[in-house]
Amino acid sequence: MFSLDKMRCLKFNFFVAHVNYHKRSGSNQDEELVRNYCQKWKLPFFVYPVQASEYSQVKNFQDWARKKRYNFFQQLAQQKQIKHIVVAHQLDDHLETYYWQKKRKSLVEHWGLAPKTRWQNKKKIIYILRPLLRLSKEQIFQYLHQDNIPYTIDKTNYLPIYQRNIIRQKLLRYFPLEKKELLKEIKQKNQELRKTKLLLKEQIKQAIANSFLNLEVWQKNQFELKLRLLYH
Repeated sequence: MFSLDKMRCLKFNFFVAHVNYHKRSGSNQDEELVRNYCQKWKLPFFVYPVQASEYSQVKNFQDWARKKRYNFFQQLAQQKQIKHIVVAHQLDDHLETYYWQKKRKSLVEHWGLAPKTRWQNKKKIIYILRPLLRLSKEQIFQYLHQDNIPYTIDKTNYLPIYQRNIIRQKLLRYFPLEKKELLKEIKQKNQELRKTKLLLKEQIKQAIANSFLNLEVWQKNQFELKLRLLYH
């Protein structure tokens, strides 16, 4: 609701999109809350009502739900000729994503959440924007309380039913200084990643020009760069 109210106050021209998974008891109240706000301020509102049968056999619901949500947003953006999708990820989401990436030890395109992500198909380029990554939950709640803006809280986010929730619970115990240090770590990791990508681009360029990969040069690379060259 914070992002929605801020965009309205700043007089952006936008549509509102909501996905109702019908997976928990309060999902209809969430939809109704957003719908009422949009009706009050005459904002175009679109909802995708997910049926339980769509995910009855799904093992990783959160991953499936994220893909379903972004597919809906992207399809709607294409239909309405919209170039930007704004999502309400905030600071804690950013830290949770980084923690999850470290735990999985997989190659990433960006550590944490990227402020701007490009999505492209044959017909259109759409940018996904995350303008709230520097704001904490506390700052957002303070704004909502001060302006008497109604909101709901998904209580299942605090239940240890998903791996992401377990990480969320751990980060809740972090002090502000610890979060600040974690943000510094993310910034440093992304700086290192940009350098790695530049090296990757240069070595791929040389391999194409020479029609082969110089194994002597490849052996001198750091482990991450070796992996990225292999998977490219």
